[in-house]
Amino acid sequence: MKKRKIFALVVSLAFLVLIFYKIDLSELVNTFKNFDCKNLIWIVLFYVLSLYVRGVRWKALLLNDSKYSSLGLAEIFTVGSMLNVFLPARAGDVYRAYYLGTVKEERKMKVLGSIILERIFDGICVFLILLFAVLMYCRQKWILQLSYGIGALFIGALLVFYLIYKFDKIDWIFAQISKIFKPLPEKFALPLLNFTDKVRNYMNSFMQGFQVLDSLKYTLISLVSSFIVWGLEAYVAYLIVDSFDLGLRFAAALFVISLTSFSTMIPSTSVFLGPYQYAYILALGIFSIEKSTSLAVSAIHQAIYMIILTVLGGYYLLKCNISIKDIEKAAEDQNKD
Repeated sequence: MKKRKIFALVVSLAFLVLIFYKIDLSELVNTFKNFDCKNLIWIVLFYVLSLYVRGVRWKALLLNDSKYSSLGLAEIFTVGSMLNVFLPARAGDVYRAYYLGTVKEERKMKVLGSIILERIFDGICVFLILLFAVLMYCRQKWILQLSYGIGALFIGALLVFYLIYKFDKIDWIFAQISKIFKPLPEKFALPLLNFTDKVRNYMNSFMQGFQVLDSLKYTLISLVSSFIVWGLEAYVAYLIVDSFDLGLRFAAALFVISLTSFSTMIPSTSVFLGPYQYAYILALGIFSIEKSTSLAVSAIHQAIYMIILTVLGGYYLLKCNISIKDIEKAAEDQNKD
């Protein structure tokens, strides 16, 4: 077992200990029984709509390239989201780059760059949602500090990538590195220079995924689409929480969608076991909801998402005609690079 998998397993187990410590199992079971299917059709419709809007955003991030359709990109995103749930190492993101690189003959690193930018936009939007919720409904010190830390991370990442792209000094930097290697004996210099050249090409292709930052129009479309996506997801979270008749306002959904989204950044086993559930417990705990009740709500929430993604993603994966083994191999190759 790889060290990465062992670490993810340890993290998941640690969170599960925190979750199940002194939990009321009878309350957990009773909460499951209280779930009302009255909102289920709307939950499915709004979540599927958010997947389509993600396709619109991805097309904008790719500068509205005519060889892509918003629906087609939404389908690819859905498959990627499904794979991210069930496979380690963000294999779904690698699949998206692999698919466009294979079928559309696009540069895989450029696609990966657009995916990283998409993640940064997601992080900034969710940070603003969390900050709004904290300032309006809950000024607890720990969550306010968490909000600022997350904001600094994603806004800082956007600024760094923007400066790298704007100043376009990658070739110059690697030229300086090459000058250091050239005086070395040939048996050492040659592999180092080849490696440096390979990394330089990867970096140049990767940064092409940030070309949208040169276009105010498509950058704004991407940002607005991101807010629509997370607005829809927040409303879906509200509908799910409301299905348990806990008497919570929309504010609870803002905390749920924010904390659970950031929890997926924490290394863990498949289905984000541990961090996701604990984030849900923290979110509803702000409103004095018992840990066992929160765990039951999180289980239903995650189950609904997984069923939607599995049905749609499985269908689109068969439609795209790419095997899981191909995706896992691409993910392994990406990790090696």
